[in-house]
Amino acid sequence: MDYLAIRLAASFLVGVLLSQSGSLVQLGTRNILASPSTLGIDGLSVLWLLIFHSISLYFNLDYSIQWTFILGIPLFIMIGVSFPKFLNGRSKFERIILLGLTFNLFVGAIFSLWQFLFMAFNLPFPVELWFGHFRFASGSSVWILVLAEILLLIGLKFHAQSLKLFSIGPSIARNWGMDEKNLLGFIFVAVAITTLIVVNLFGAFSFLGLIFPILARKIWFKTADLKGEFLLGPALNGVALMSIDCLCYFYPVYGAEIPVGLLVTGLGAVSLIIILWSNYKDS
Repeated sequence: MDYLAIRLAASFLVGVLLSQSGSLVQLGTRNILASPSTLGIDGLSVLWLLIFHSISLYFNLDYSIQWTFILGIPLFIMIGVSFPKFLNGRSKFERIILLGLTFNLFVGAIFSLWQFLFMAFNLPFPVELWFGHFRFASGSSVWILVLAEILLLIGLKFHAQSLKLFSIGPSIARNWGMDEKNLLGFIFVAVAITTLIVVNLFGAFSFLGLIFPILARKIWFKTADLKGEFLLGPALNGVALMSIDCLCYFYPVYGAEIPVGLLVTGLGAVSLIIILWSNYKDS
């Protein structure tokens, strides 16, 4: 397959997955500020890959990318299963968001220190991990994304009724006999694994999981329509990320390509400031 076609497919699927995972988190927590970034799941994925890379380098292990999935997915399943236990009360959840943002800053500091030490000793370091890019997209990575999307869609189909009830209100959903624990377990396990896959393959795309769901709700003309938010909206967000990546690919700066993750992180941070300021004025 042509490299450009592979790259376009990868950027599109990443946009779709990030939008869907962000929507799941915001629905499960009923908080517009929730996302894989603000909950620290991005930081956990980066930290896991740094630790795995360092251990492999120390023991001189020639590992393939599949091993990061094989060893990382059980760990992130446990993280996803245990996460709903911390979602008791709005005030506590707001503290969790602050903890998640602080943890990401902590991982960023570790990343910088790790990079300095590795470069000081002339050791290879995955500098592209912090800001996502699609320069090394391959056919195998596209197939991994396709499999992740298929499994996520199957999960969304299976929990469609519960998601619809939960979007109306948790108390109403419980009165209708919905298993809230099971639904939240699915949401956070799916988000944790999706984030791990995206970061493992292409690096971190901070704040996209926060902004893309909001855009999905804005562009879909039917209010409170989950199909629009989980299907049409993510498709359009995938096209948006693909378009931004095309700009990075076709318009390098003096021969150097700007990581698309760097651009979208900047846009996402500005969007987060606007959202916070709007909420502050409303309150």
